[in-house]
This record gives sequence, C-alpha cells and structure tokens, in this order.
Amino acid sequence: MRLSLIAAGIILMSANAYANTNLGQQLSICAAKTDKTVRLTCYDALAANAKPSAHIMTTASPTKITPSVAPRPTTPAAPSAVVASPQALSVEDFGLQRKVIEDEVDKIYSEVVSIKKDALGAFIITLNNGQVWKQSSSKYYKIKKGQRIFIKTGALNSFLLGSDERNATTRVKRLK
Repeated sequence: MRLSLIAAGIILMSANAYANTNLGQQLSICAAKTDKTVRLTCYDALAANAKPSAHIMTTASPTKITPSVAPRPTTPAAPSAVVASPQALSVEDFGLQRKVIEDEVDKIYSEVVSIKKDALGAFIITLNNGQVWKQSSSKYYKIKKGQRIFIKTGALNSFLLGSDERNATTRVKRLK
C-alpha cells in the first residue's frame, strides 16, 4: 500500500515538473517575439490557459509545511479621491484631480513650448502654462512646437490632446 502511494506521488510530481518545463518553453517563445503587441498577445494566451493552484504552499519550518492563506480585510478600503471645492479648481490643477465635480474645467487651450520623445516613441510636451503631458496611447500623432492645442477630459478620468485644425485626438497623461 505504501509503495503504491509513493509511486502515485512521484508520478504527480513528475507531471507538475513536466508542466513547468513546458510553461518555461512557452514563455521563452513569447519572449523571443520582437513586436510588442504580438508578444503581449502571446503572454495573454498563456495566462488564459494557466490553471491557478488551489493552495499555495509555503514552508514555515524545515520540517513542517503549512498552507498560506491571505487574510481578508474586515472593512472595505475607502477610495482615495481628492476632494476640492469648485473655487479651488483651476487651469493649473487640470489633470491632477481624481474626483469629478460639476464646476470643473473640461477643456484647456495652450501652446506647445517643447517636445521630447521617450524610449518607446511617445511624445512628452511642455505647455506654455508649465504643465507637462505624456502621450499614453501608441498611435502616431503629429505635433509641432508652437502649435495651439487643447486637452479635454475623456471617459474614465482620461485626457485627450487635440487641435482645432484636426479631427483626431490622442490620449495623454499629466506628468507635472
């Protein structure tokens, strides 16, 4: 009886080891992809096929193994939102607040003072009012120094940069 239990345990461990090496091979195949969207799609497909384990085991001492259970919070965490009076909101605070207030500024106009590109090709612009914005979408958007642009609020606390001459916008995030 003991021998059959030991054999069954060895077979289960070898199946897990084989699955881990297979996963490692699949991860290295995804990592070898050069296009970032294809690589992300590959990783997403691996994550969708992954089966979460029922228990995560940790070692409490060298001889005793106990299951690790994350403690549940007793009260839900309150959302951290900046609450400001409508008088305190201004053009200088545009893009920094997190809570939507009715009297809030929805759109600002400004002129581009400088343009830089980051390592991934997204632009970082400085406006004449001192604000610094970075492109957060990956689509190409042409912008020039001295151009008059607007930044308006989008859905889900996002911001869109555009100009009145064009019918296109790109998503941006405020840095400063």
